[in-house]
Amino acid sequence: MSEVKDKVYRAEKLRRRHVIDLLFPIALFLVLAASSLFLVILAANVYKKSVAWEESNYDSRTCLSYVTEKIRQNDEDGGIETGTFYGIPCLILRQTFGDQSYVTYIYSYEGQLRELFIQEGVTVRASDGQAILEVNSFDIAEQEKGIFRISCTDENGKESVTYAAVKSKP
Repeated sequence: MSEVKDKVYRAEKLRRRHVIDLLFPIALFLVLAASSLFLVILAANVYKKSVAWEESNYDSRTCLSYVTEKIRQNDEDGGIETGTFYGIPCLILRQTFGDQSYVTYIYSYEGQLRELFIQEGVTVRASDGQAILEVNSFDIAEQEKGIFRISCTDENGKESVTYAAVKSKP
């Protein structure tokens, strides 16, 4: 009788061992699958936040880059100054082609950064400028001789500031 019990015990032990041998790889697979899913969700969240941050800073950075590049392009003796255009703070760029003088005004009007290139002395309106991009505000001021502080606030209210220096001597 004890021999029969011993065989039953061994068979039961073998059966349990086979169940554990099956359950362990399945459990390991489920843990790895859950970890992989968690990692993908985490990476997607990081990517989403990164894209949102880039989009939120696009307008203000583009505004600053655009104005800075315009200053560099017009870095000539007396070619760059700040002033007002219909009472709006603006960047004034002066150029001469042949015997004609031209002025470029860069300013913010009705929620847009605008640029207006005209022959000096021509009468225009602030609404005549070409819309560049949407901004809440744009301000430029000459901090020191030849150093300009450029400030731009985007549609989300985020303000970005940069400084640009001219190399030419006014």
